[in-house]
Amino acid sequence: MATPPYSPQDARWQARQAREAARAQRRQWKAQWHAQRQYYRSYWRGFRRPTFVGPVVLLAVGIVALLICTGQMEAVQFWDWYAHWWPVLLIGLGGLLLVEYLVDWNRPWAARRSMGGLVWLVILLICLGWVSRNGRLVGPFSSYFGDNNSFGFPWTFGPEHDNDVQMDYTLQSAKPSVSIDDPHGDVTLTASADGQMHVRAHEVVHRDSDEAAQRVFDELKPKVDVTGSGAVITVPQKDGASVDLAVQLPPAAYATVTANHGDVTADGLNGGMQVTSNHGDVKLDDIGGEALGHMDHGDFSAHNVQGRVLVDGRGDDVTVSAVHGSATINGDFFGDIHLEDIGSDVHYHSSVTALDIPHLDGSLTLDGSDLNVTRASGPLHIATKSKDVDLTQIAGDAHIENSDGDVDLVAAAPLGNVQISDHTGNVVVTMPENASFSVSGSTSSDESIRTDFPLKVSNDGGRQTLQGTVGKGGVLLQLDTDHGDLELRKGESVAQSSEPPAGAKHFKVPAGTKPKTAEE
Repeated sequence: MATPPYSPQDARWQARQAREAARAQRRQWKAQWHAQRQYYRSYWRGFRRPTFVGPVVLLAVGIVALLICTGQMEAVQFWDWYAHWWPVLLIGLGGLLLVEYLVDWNRPWAARRSMGGLVWLVILLICLGWVSRNGRLVGPFSSYFGDNNSFGFPWTFGPEHDNDVQMDYTLQSAKPSVSIDDPHGDVTLTASADGQMHVRAHEVVHRDSDEAAQRVFDELKPKVDVTGSGAVITVPQKDGASVDLAVQLPPAAYATVTANHGDVTADGLNGGMQVTSNHGDVKLDDIGGEALGHMDHGDFSAHNVQGRVLVDGRGDDVTVSAVHGSATINGDFFGDIHLEDIGSDVHYHSSVTALDIPHLDGSLTLDGSDLNVTRASGPLHIATKSKDVDLTQIAGDAHIENSDGDVDLVAAAPLGNVQISDHTGNVVVTMPENASFSVSGSTSSDESIRTDFPLKVSNDGGRQTLQGTVGKGGVLLQLDTDHGDLELRKGESVAQSSEPPAGAKHFKVPAGTKPKTAEE
C-alpha cells in the first residue's frame, strides 16, 4: 500500500514550517539591527567634521616631494634637517589643532573633529625623527644614507666598477690658489715634494655593463683649469657615482675645497685652507696659514695651525688644538667641542652659549650638559643655560651668566673682578688663601651660604647675603644665585702662566713663507 503524501496536519511538515518561519524572523531582526546601526552611525557622523590639519600636512609633504624630485632640494639634506628639527613639526601640528579649537570656540553647534588619523601621524613623525636622529638611518642601509654617500641605493644602478685617473700639472704662481669642487667623494690634500700639482682620482661607478660604466668614467674625469694664479679642479656630478680625490699641491698653496658629500683631509699646507663641507668630516693638520671650515654636518678638527681657525654652520664634534692665532666657532654643533692650547682669543657663539676668552693656555671642553675651562686669562665672558660650568685657574676678570646649572670657579693670580649670576644652581668660588678682595653675594632664603673667610652672613629682605672685605680689599666678587647654595672657599695660591703646556707642538713656517688669508 502506497504512503500518502504529507498533509498540513502532518507533524513533521509543521515542524519544518516553524523552522522556516524562525529563520525568516531572524533574518528580519538582523536586517533591522543593521539598519538601526547604520542609522546611529550616520547620526553620530553628522556631529563630526573633518580637520583641516590633514590637507595642510598633505600639501607640505607634496611640496617637499616636489622640491626633491625637481632637484631643488636633496633628500639627504632634508633628512639631515629633519634629524635635528623634527620636534618643530609636532609644535606646528599642535598649533594647527589649537587654531581649530579657537575657531570652534564660538560655535555652539560645532561638530566634533575626527582625530584618529592625526594620532598615527604623530607616531609616524616621532618614529622618523628617532630613526633619522639616533640611527642616521640605522642597519645595513646606513652606509648608503650616511655622511659620505648621497646617491641612495647604488645597487639600483648596477654592480660596482672602479677606475683610476692620474694627472700632473706645473703651476706658474709661487703661491698658487687652488679651488677644488667634488660633489661626491673624499678629498685628501698633501704637500708635494717637487712643487708641482699631482691629481689622483679614484672613480666608483654603479652600472649594468662595462660599456655603460666606461662612458660614465669618461664623463667623471676631473676638469682641471690652470690659470696664472693657480688652478680650478671640478668633478662632474653623476647619479650612482663618486670620485675620491688625492691632490698634492705646492706647499705654499692656498686651497679652497667644496665637498658636498665626503670627507676632507689636509696635511702640511703652508698657505692655508678653506673648506665647505655639507655632509662629511673635515680634518686639517699642520696648516701654515688660516684654517676655515663652513660645516653643515659632520665633525671638524684642526691641529697645529699657524694662523686663525674659524668654524661656522652646524655639525657634530669640533676639536681644535695647537693654534697660534684665534679660534672662533659660530653655530650649533651637537657633539663635543674641545679646544686646547690656543695662542690668541677664543670665541664661541651658539643658540645656547656665548663665550669669549682673550687667552686660553689650557683647554676648553663643551658638551650638552657641561662646560669646562682650564687655565684661561680674562676678561672672560660666558653666558649659557642648562649647563654645569667648571672654571679652573682663571686669571683676570670673569663674567658668568647661567641658569639651571652649577657654577664652580677657581681663581688664579693675577686676580680680577668676578661677577657670577646664576638662576637655579649652586655657585662655588675658590680664592687664594692670601688674596685680598671684597665680596657681595646673595641667595634665596631657603638655601645656605658657606665661607672659609671671615665674612658676614645675614638674612636681608628674604634673601641671605654675604658681605665683607678680605685683607686689603681690591678686586670685587659679585655672586648671586637663586634656588642654589653659595659657597666661598679658600684655596692654594696659583699664578697663571703664559707658557704653553709641555709637549705642545707648534708649526714652523719655512723661511720666506707668509701665511695667506682668504682675502688674498
